[in-house]
Amino acid sequence: MKDQLSTREAIRSLYELYSNDIYRYAGITLDDSSEAYDVVQEVFLRAYRSWNSYRQQAYAKTWLMSIARNYMIDLHRKHQAHAKNLSASELTDDVADRSPSMYLIPIVQNGLQQLKVEYREAIILRFMENLSVAETAAVLGWSENKVRNATHRGLQKLREVLREVNGQDEI
Repeated sequence: MKDQLSTREAIRSLYELYSNDIYRYAGITLDDSSEAYDVVQEVFLRAYRSWNSYRQQAYAKTWLMSIARNYMIDLHRKHQAHAKNLSASELTDDVADRSPSMYLIPIVQNGLQQLKVEYREAIILRFMENLSVAETAAVLGWSENKVRNATHRGLQKLREVLREVNGQDEI
């Protein structure tokens, strides 16, 4: 009973510390605030269930972000068939119709959605969640060099996308 109580307290503490970060990561990755809320709930449920196998030497935020990423991959697989049936116009709905992230202007959020998934994940984790290269590599299961390359290429592509949208030569 005492172990169960301490697990609940630990998860509650982690929830208070990192739930907003996970929500932001999921919201930008999925571009759906209600689904992002579900991701947060599922992440902490999974964290609670696997608390005994959690290696305490790992950074808690990295562990939770890994759980979130894995769950979002599962969601993507489930929705893949549905997404194939959507028209291009449905996939590029006006961003202004959605509630914008408090940390990104809608045009940048739309630009992120146009990037390859690996570029988007690297940029979100590195610059929005402020994870180090090593922490990002741990979350994504990549080498640190792959994180650096994906971040660099993703930022280049994001600049290109934003130039096209804004009709500007330089950003």
